[in-house]
Amino acid sequence: MSHLFATTAAKPQRTQIQQAAIGLLAELRRPVGYLVDVIPWGAVVRNHGDDEGVAMLVDAIGGRAPAIAVALGDRTSEPLGIGGYSARSELELLLYFASGNARNQQIGRQEIDAVGLASNSADPGLHVMMEHAVELLLGQWPGTPKYGSVKQIRIEREEELATTSSITLWLQTYKVTTTTTVSEWRTATQLLTAIGFVAGSLPPSSDHIEFVTDLQGT
Repeated sequence: MSHLFATTAAKPQRTQIQQAAIGLLAELRRPVGYLVDVIPWGAVVRNHGDDEGVAMLVDAIGGRAPAIAVALGDRTSEPLGIGGYSARSELELLLYFASGNARNQQIGRQEIDAVGLASNSADPGLHVMMEHAVELLLGQWPGTPKYGSVKQIRIEREEELATTSSITLWLQTYKVTTTTTVSEWRTATQLLTAIGFVAGSLPPSSDHIEFVTDLQGT
């Protein structure tokens, strides 16, 4: 079964954005790059104190660091234009970075070390990972069709979520503007059906019957 959307796109806006981000970041995966994986994730870590969310994220990564998990967060909306049938929204695109570099929590896990410099497939540290992600995503149009209802990706902030002896997690939050417009009027078939229902409830002598008969071609 296929679903139709007012945007005319084949997928919902959220799906378009998440899948596009994963596709762009896939260039950093081994053997060409240094990421073990780029992981679609269906949850959200809200802040540094969200211990349950951090535990869920660590489970999702499952020892695949260095990795980036890609999720979607809140969407806020406001009316667009007049009439109430259009809206402009801001959707959060969330990138969770994981490094388990055990050589050193600064030179190695944060900054690139000699091992990272010697091999493109080695963990380069979070500074390199986060910079590369911005360079790949910033300004990209993740929607289909391009220049449609899903606008360009914008970077908003970076923040640390957790640092332990085994893993460090950082979050990059991006924003994507989306627009949605729904039709004020129903389809022709629905409209004719509704008119026919009204006509059937009117007295036989009503002038509306002639109008409906001509409109439906009966």
